[in-house]
Amino acid sequence: MKQSVHEERLKIPTVGGGHLFVRQLAPEQSTAVVLMVHGLGNQGDVFLHDGHGLANYLSEMGYTCLVPDMIGQGQSWPHRSRQLNHGAGVMIREDLPRLAAEARRIANGKPVFLIGEGFGGVLLASAYARISAMRPQVAGMVHLGTRRSTRLGGVAHGGWDTFVWQRLLPLLGSLTGEVPLHWFRKSMNAESLQLFHDAKAWNDGEWQGPGSDSFDYAAAAEQLDWPASLYLARRKGGYGDHLADVREFMRELGTHNGRLLVLGKRDGNLRNYGPLSMLQHDDAWVDHFPVILDWLNERLRQIDSDDKPARHLVSV
Repeated sequence: MKQSVHEERLKIPTVGGGHLFVRQLAPEQSTAVVLMVHGLGNQGDVFLHDGHGLANYLSEMGYTCLVPDMIGQGQSWPHRSRQLNHGAGVMIREDLPRLAAEARRIANGKPVFLIGEGFGGVLLASAYARISAMRPQVAGMVHLGTRRSTRLGGVAHGGWDTFVWQRLLPLLGSLTGEVPLHWFRKSMNAESLQLFHDAKAWNDGEWQGPGSDSFDYAAAAEQLDWPASLYLARRKGGYGDHLADVREFMRELGTHNGRLLVLGKRDGNLRNYGPLSMLQHDDAWVDHFPVILDWLNERLRQIDSDDKPARHLVSV
């Protein structure tokens, strides 16, 4: 049943005197808390576009949604600049644990879900694998177009896509001081040089800590008992979210209760969504948003009944 929603705006302190700007969408009666993390070149608005985003939908359906702008984006501080060195490592070790702690505080004992868009899902999975404080109360994870590398899907693209991501964007970033993903309709905004290069390092290599950080995320992931996870991938995904790479990321986490939902007209959806419209289009409210809601509700029912879900991988 649709509920009225109250919005609050928070500032979560982080390292170096910075802060994470967070919007909290709270329904009258909340059943759980959802922390939603955006990907490269986006900000929290990707979940809140003109009141039609996924966060708007889930909050009206009874889930309190925490929607942060990560450092370098939106109203968080410091803002994006050539000098900003706030990369994936700091986000994983510092920012995301602070956001998870805030989610648990607001949840007050209720379950917490983690939702990541694009590279935001990789950051969440990395923090979950590395930081034990990320794991309490987490009842499930949702990954929307999330892939770590283009090891499989990259071969499906022509030379132009590869050239843009591997050559042109890094060159433009070095010239302008930020990576203009939005020029190519890859995202809402530009991205900081540091975070883009961290993401590119994982795209081209192994899932290990960037630079002098030697933490092996792949090895840590294999040892974890991951929460139930839902993966959404576009049938006509691009270089940044190819179906094969989303599926490979799902497998990279090891055997767990994971379900892959493929979005496309040939799969019964209303349209072939783009990387932004899959989170913002009005059709999504009657298309795959209800599927995400049903999956979240199913997790809550399992908690209430103490059922133990099977550990398996499922593609839909």
